[in-house]
Amino acid sequence: MSDSFKPTVLVAPNAFKDSLTAPQICDYFNSLLSGRYWVISLPAGDGGDGTAEIIASYFPLPRPVYFPAVDALERPVRGTYYRSGKTAIIELAGICGLKTLKIQEYDVLNANTTGVGKAVNHAVTNGANEILLCVGGSASIDGGLGALTEMGLKITKNHDKYRNHIIDLKQIDSSDLKAKFKDVKFTILCDVENPLYGKTGAAYVFAPQKGASPQQVIQLDTYLKRYASLLTGYSNAAVAGLKYGGAAGGITTAFAVFLGARLISGSEYYLQVSGFEKHLRESHVVITGEGRIDRQSLYGKIPGVIADKCRQRHIPVIAVAGISEPGAEIFDRIFRLIDYAPCLQASIQQAQCYFPALCRDVKKYLDTLFR
Repeated sequence: MSDSFKPTVLVAPNAFKDSLTAPQICDYFNSLLSGRYWVISLPAGDGGDGTAEIIASYFPLPRPVYFPAVDALERPVRGTYYRSGKTAIIELAGICGLKTLKIQEYDVLNANTTGVGKAVNHAVTNGANEILLCVGGSASIDGGLGALTEMGLKITKNHDKYRNHIIDLKQIDSSDLKAKFKDVKFTILCDVENPLYGKTGAAYVFAPQKGASPQQVIQLDTYLKRYASLLTGYSNAAVAGLKYGGAAGGITTAFAVFLGARLISGSEYYLQVSGFEKHLRESHVVITGEGRIDRQSLYGKIPGVIADKCRQRHIPVIAVAGISEPGAEIFDRIFRLIDYAPCLQASIQQAQCYFPALCRDVKKYLDTLFR
């Protein structure tokens, strides 16, 4: 190969949850590869932790906005969202997601989305007429009722024992809510396609990750089913099987029903707003990844979506991950941080100590491809 040829490497990773951010991963590779390769950095987000900042970076003149919020247990925190023109980019995870709690604080009977409602109110009061909501990484299974009651939804409950309003919800009145936001456009970036309730719904699939016991999972699924019955009276569409309807504890379903929110794949939105397809046409190899590569990565998650795009163009695609499981053979190679660290905990908590070695091995692999 000619000495003057300089291959282009497109680096488009998702974050390693609780470890490395997507921009950090891009910085590592840019620093290591930039002498031998042209590097295009496109940090990715599919709706979860860190997505708002990443998506905002692809908008013109984005700026952070700080406001008084509450976390998943309604404790006061300083919230952040991003503004570009009249568009507000709000991330649930950073306001009232699991990351706002310690593991011993996980509490599905009381965790809620009130903080998101405060963010929406603040944005609209200050001139936003379009809300882009990123909903991955939630701590609650509240059907979005915390957010919506903060925004103006009126509800009646059989009791007020728990702060998760979906428990023993009795009646709903959305007239004030709809009037308040009738001129506001809502788009929600979703990282999962699960329905609201049932064996593949919000409670059965995601509540255990949020601290729910087996009995609480069954109870929450029952509440979600009743909630769907109430929502059906406000919707012309089928609430029960709504695609993306179980994301973030069902907040997606409620926003779609009451506010006409458009529910879309966070991965696909990222590809669009980042100009990924254009950059892919200029690239010779792609590096993507996330904290855990498994079969789920192939169904709507950023690494799988990117791998599909690369296969269509016959472009090699490398995955970097914290850990991986069998079934992700769509990638040409997978480099795992767990292979460089003494244990899983170290690979997460001390990732910056071990990730440079992984990057060097990726470079060696690239050097064999472009000798």
